[in-house]
Amino acid sequence: MIPLNYSDCVSGLFSKEIQNLLNKKNFSKSKNFISSKKETNLSINSQTYNLGKLEAVKNYLICGFLLSAYFINIFKFSQRDKNKKLILIYSLTKEQAIRHGSLKSIHSFLNSRGVTNKSNLVVLIEIRKIFLRKKYKMLQTTLDIPLNIYANDFSMKSKIICWLKMCKRFLNIINLQCKHKRLSLILKEFIFDEVVYSALNSDRFDKLITTQSNLAFQPLIFELKKVRAKKIMIWYSSNSMPIRYKNSNLQRYEINPSIYKNMSIDEHWVWTKEHKIYLERYCTAKVLVKQSLMFYIADKSSKSTLICDVLIFDVTPRNDTDITRNSIYTAEHMTQFISDILLCIKKLNEKYGSNTKVFLKHKRRITQHHSLEYSRFIKDKIRINEIHILDSNENLYNLISKSKLIIGFPFTSPVIIGKELNKPSIFYCSSGLLKLAHKNQKNSFIQNRKLLYKFIEEKLVNSN
Repeated sequence: MIPLNYSDCVSGLFSKEIQNLLNKKNFSKSKNFISSKKETNLSINSQTYNLGKLEAVKNYLICGFLLSAYFINIFKFSQRDKNKKLILIYSLTKEQAIRHGSLKSIHSFLNSRGVTNKSNLVVLIEIRKIFLRKKYKMLQTTLDIPLNIYANDFSMKSKIICWLKMCKRFLNIINLQCKHKRLSLILKEFIFDEVVYSALNSDRFDKLITTQSNLAFQPLIFELKKVRAKKIMIWYSSNSMPIRYKNSNLQRYEINPSIYKNMSIDEHWVWTKEHKIYLERYCTAKVLVKQSLMFYIADKSSKSTLICDVLIFDVTPRNDTDITRNSIYTAEHMTQFISDILLCIKKLNEKYGSNTKVFLKHKRRITQHHSLEYSRFIKDKIRINEIHILDSNENLYNLISKSKLIIGFPFTSPVIIGKELNKPSIFYCSSGLLKLAHKNQKNSFIQNRKLLYKFIEEKLVNSN
């Protein structure tokens, strides 16, 4: 447990669960959260987060809105079947939960992993988008899980009691805010979430699921000791381990591994054995290798006949130097990655008189937060038909299964999927910043252009 700083909390007002969450949130905003040193037992007390006035005001406005929403729902009379168990899913993006306007894909994924193998279940998926209300079989999206439970699982009497408690807590925390500004970090959890979760029979909870988007701290319900539901973190990508750089002492954006030790998680679901080994160094939770975890599965109804000769997966570089400093995730290295592949393809086409086509799927859609230099580079390559861009919503399983060769920047998840589907798949990066690949990586990680050309030639020409 992270040490508690009682100078910032009032004894008897906040539960241990709220205090733990407050400490984790504060740590996530401290200098110690991003550290290249492998410290595993950090105290956060020396790094107190100074909350800005604008952020504090925003948090209070949200609470005012929520108090109104809870009051209105006192008079909602629809009741959920009390025999239904609840599976609560947090931290998914709209794209992960809703594909082609439906929850069908994530329903199929959850079924394939044995999550929804009972008939008496309701699965609530929290997505913070007001106009995205979807239902499919036992699944439904919601703007806020505690508010949904309050509206659909409580009697009017229970709602009134809870709402009065919320008002009392709101007044209590306002009185403390002047002296303890960082308390606004846990306004919602203290005023609303804890009241709702504590009022519901804990036996109603079947599973709690989150992702690495909630890496620094998990939702409050994961902290509650009375909730005995299995608490699962599903890692939606494979590239979550530190990269082996030649100079490990340089300052880089690297999440402090001490957070794994303090996670309120029972099971981690990961893609690879290497990730399992890494997590087990820092946490006591069970770590299960589940292969790819994309929140959807292959679409067997797909009739696409697209064949990609070479399919590339990049990591779109950001224009934030705090994140890219001393790393390979820069516009320079990403441009080199694309250029090396295109040079190899040009050489191959000239040698064999072929017309090999290269397709690129961005890991993330390019926005104003990404490198303008890289964006211009890609647009130039598209203009001269050296690269063809694919839709970001493509089903990776279908796309990769209809491709001849997969090349990914280290260490993008589609290469792992390619190996699952028995497609020629490698990571490539020629940066001098990296150490040479481990023995167990040599067949999947190429680090110079000469070997890259040899690999492409072997898979596209010599294997035919």
